Amino acid sequence: PNAQGEDVVAGIRTPHPINLKQKALTNSTLESLEEMMPSVYRELERVGGVLEREYKEMQDIEFTIDAERLFMLQTRTGKRTGIAAVKIACDMLREGLIDEKEALLRVDPAQLVQLLTPVFDPADMAAKSH
Repeated sequence: PNAQGEDVVAGIRTPHPINLKQKALTNSTLESLEEMMPSVYRELERVGGVLEREYKEMQDIEFTIDAERLFMLQTRTGKRTGIAAVKIACDMLREGLIDEKEALLRVDPAQLVQLLTPVFDPADMAAKSH
């Protein structure tokens, strides 16, 4: 609460998690928006879904809440890694938002390098170096 975007970026404020899933994933002790303002959270989920269906792209959404009222500030296509681009394209294909051709076009050729580069767990790497 009471955090401005600049405060979060500068590290002055820690944002509350959006929902219970994010709260669990980040081991946050802060109350989530879903817990604090369930109706605002549901409205944000609804509007986010409308924007994704309209733009047929994952959206990076900026919003604010004043007096428990949601205000949308801005939306744009979200940036993503190659692995995320494939997952999002597959999810949107499965949801019927895009067809197979569009799903293939969603993955930039440069992102394929990320898919072909091995990913190692740092803990496994440390254990094998001993």
